Amino acid sequence: MDVRWRHSGSEYLIHDAALDPAPEFWMLEAPVLRERGLVTAEGAGGRGQVLFFDPPIPGVGGLWVLRHFLRGGGVARVLGDRYLWTGLRRSRPWREFELMVRMRDEGLPVPRPVAARVQRVGACYRADLITVNVPDAKSLDQRLREAPVATGVWHRVGSTIRRFHDSGYCHADLNSRNILIDACERVWLLDWDRGRQRAPGSWQAGNLARLQRDLRKRARLLARWHYSELVFEQLRAGYFDSPVKGGQRD
Repeated sequence: MDVRWRHSGSEYLIHDAALDPAPEFWMLEAPVLRERGLVTAEGAGGRGQVLFFDPPIPGVGGLWVLRHFLRGGGVARVLGDRYLWTGLRRSRPWREFELMVRMRDEGLPVPRPVAARVQRVGACYRADLITVNVPDAKSLDQRLREAPVATGVWHRVGSTIRRFHDSGYCHADLNSRNILIDACERVWLLDWDRGRQRAPGSWQAGNLARLQRDLRKRARLLARWHYSELVFEQLRAGYFDSPVKGGQRD
């Protein structure tokens, strides 16, 4: 996947070079998308706010997803949606975009990145990212709220995580909201903010343990949540079996 980037004043944009015409800065402005009647749904994703909208480029089908980066924890009360500027290539959307491009090129199941924007504000910056929506898909969290998830799907979740780990990709916040299952029961991993590529190590077991803690926590908090330790063993079985070969594309 080829990418291009440009800037205008204090704004920087990186995008998929295959798009013609190229994305414009306004396409990453939530108020403008609302004013133009392009937004189809709004919600939350990870620490960010997300909009689902019709692509403003002729001939592009499906939906795009715009995520505005927001801080978590106590620092959010001070900085809100601002991050310390340490250079363009070190900015969070830039790193996430380039990481997703590498994963896509390796055939790993992540949404296709469309564009990322950085707006420098003095010593800080604000950030946004657009990806292609995975059609007819629900998060593992949504699936578990509705009904039990089949054993085969749990196995596939484990084998998919293993594929990323075998390529050295560490997800910084692996949880049930960032695991997506489409209508064909293919598994996708979302929200690669702060993700990175690492040499094999203890982080791999730590990723699985983080996901298990999240599932246990949701089981305690939610009255309707179809989860047990037995199904996590199916996930572990999928992880430790031979990894699935080949890629999948949207």
